[in-house]
Amino acid sequence: MKNKPVPVIFSVTLFMAVSFISILGCDVLASKPKRVVFLDDSFAVIMPAAWSLRSDLNDSADLQMGNSFKEAYTVILSDNKMDLDDFSLDEHSDLTRSFISSGLKNYEGSDPDYFYVGEFEAVRYRLEGVIDGIHAVYWHVTIETDEYFHQILLWSLKSRFSKNEDDFESVILSFEVI
Repeated sequence: MKNKPVPVIFSVTLFMAVSFISILGCDVLASKPKRVVFLDDSFAVIMPAAWSLRSDLNDSADLQMGNSFKEAYTVILSDNKMDLDDFSLDEHSDLTRSFISSGLKNYEGSDPDYFYVGEFEAVRYRLEGVIDGIHAVYWHVTIETDEYFHQILLWSLKSRFSKNEDDFESVILSFEVI
């Protein structure tokens, strides 16, 4: 009786599919957005479907999340106003944005876009440049709450940024004080 190669091919294909999903960190399996809290459970945002929490993006961040397959990433860094010398929203945004722009070659920045997230004033800038030979686009958002300035940094490859804008926008607009 001859051995049939079909079961072997099926087993190898199944193994490769499971391995591929594991490598992606199960991003493909996440099907619903998820509310995530940060900074001592005082604030929350909605993490888009197929995104996961991260710990490798910025050691100082209060929250890190993204989707490696989509090349879409977000970090949130919060500064207590008690630690700052009477900063305004614009001053905080200028200071934190300068840290990013100084590390980019061929830096280009947009004019400010002022808006509200719930009751809180916010400002957004689009930043473009080259970092480590890679063309990247960022949204730098600062939201001012009663006790904190929250810097939300969202980025992607230049070629993928427009495809990720809806997810980025949903993260920003979902920001809430708990």
